[in-house]
Amino acid sequence: MYKDSSNDRPICCTIRFKEIKLSNQIQPKKGIFEISKYRGGKGTSTNNGVKLSSNESAIGPSEKAVKAFIESGNSLSVYPDGNSTLLKQKISEKYGLRVNNIFCGAGSDEILNLLGNAYLDPGDEVIYSEHAFLLYRIITLANNAKPIIAPEIGLKASVNNIINAVTSKTKIIFIANPNNPTGSYLNRDELYELRNKIPDEVLLVVDGAYAEYVQETDYCDGLDLVSEDANTVMTRTFSKVYGLASLRIGWAYCPTFIIDTLNKIRGPFNLSTASIYAGAAALDDTEHVRKSIALNIEEKNYLYKKYSELGVKVISGVANFLLLDFTNIDNLNCKDLNNYLSDENIFLRDVSDYGLSGHLRISIGNKEQNRIALKKIEEYLVEGNYVKERK
Repeated sequence: MYKDSSNDRPICCTIRFKEIKLSNQIQPKKGIFEISKYRGGKGTSTNNGVKLSSNESAIGPSEKAVKAFIESGNSLSVYPDGNSTLLKQKISEKYGLRVNNIFCGAGSDEILNLLGNAYLDPGDEVIYSEHAFLLYRIITLANNAKPIIAPEIGLKASVNNIINAVTSKTKIIFIANPNNPTGSYLNRDELYELRNKIPDEVLLVVDGAYAEYVQETDYCDGLDLVSEDANTVMTRTFSKVYGLASLRIGWAYCPTFIIDTLNKIRGPFNLSTASIYAGAAALDDTEHVRKSIALNIEEKNYLYKKYSELGVKVISGVANFLLLDFTNIDNLNCKDLNNYLSDENIFLRDVSDYGLSGHLRISIGNKEQNRIALKKIEEYLVEGNYVKERK
């Protein structure tokens, strides 16, 4: 190989870097230029940080799941089961579902992306509600499809507005049930009405990431809507109530024709052995899930009361977080409050990118975390003369 005598580097390398022009750079699909990078919850729980920005489990993973994770280290040199057989069997047993209609992915977000990649053509339309999970817009634009936003009513998805937004170009409707970051949900009647009134050929995706937390008797997670003659998919995650967010485990219940399609385009080993075994063990530990849900109910009720007493409007919702609305407090700058909390090593979620400026979403953490955050928010509001001190 020839050398460039001025710097003793190979000539081929010198030419490669010097002659690339901006006009020659490979360009992504056009829709990607309209995407704003997803911004997850900030912060860390290390160094005594109070991270309440990502709706993670307040009590962490099951000991059984941790044990299974550690034991999976014995097979690090072997490819995982590309079918996720054990995990599918456990899901089937727990929910009484047909195992052949279960699809597993690296987080429910992988499954949502695969659905978009599989079914969206340029110019197709995708409908989701006004304050829905930001990933739906990213998936739509990444496939050169068109996002259609259905206005909400009272921070809740409106079935009528979604139906009215349907056109001949509609391909997918995403429904987060419960929704993030508002915590609202469609009840059984509303979800069935939506499926019955939209065209049969439209794919309805019910994203149930927070389903396990819901206590309302009229709630429907979407499982009953899935059949072989309906274009409906329900997705779930192990990142919330099961406390396995770092392992990226999700699953979906789908008609077999959708399963067959997704299997053609997914990675051959999309779940690690650690994820498969830890997820399966987590499903077996029903007592751990019960404790997680019980703590969530207790702490949500406590925090709703305390923040309301401060004069903060609280949208409680049915998931594992509260939406704090500061718009009714005169002269309060929500971003300044959030920055103050970050400086205090307390991390909440700024939801202005969801169209909810003046709001902060706060996860339900453990009791200590919740009280630290409550105390600091109260101090900020009282010392800034935004509200009066509680007696």
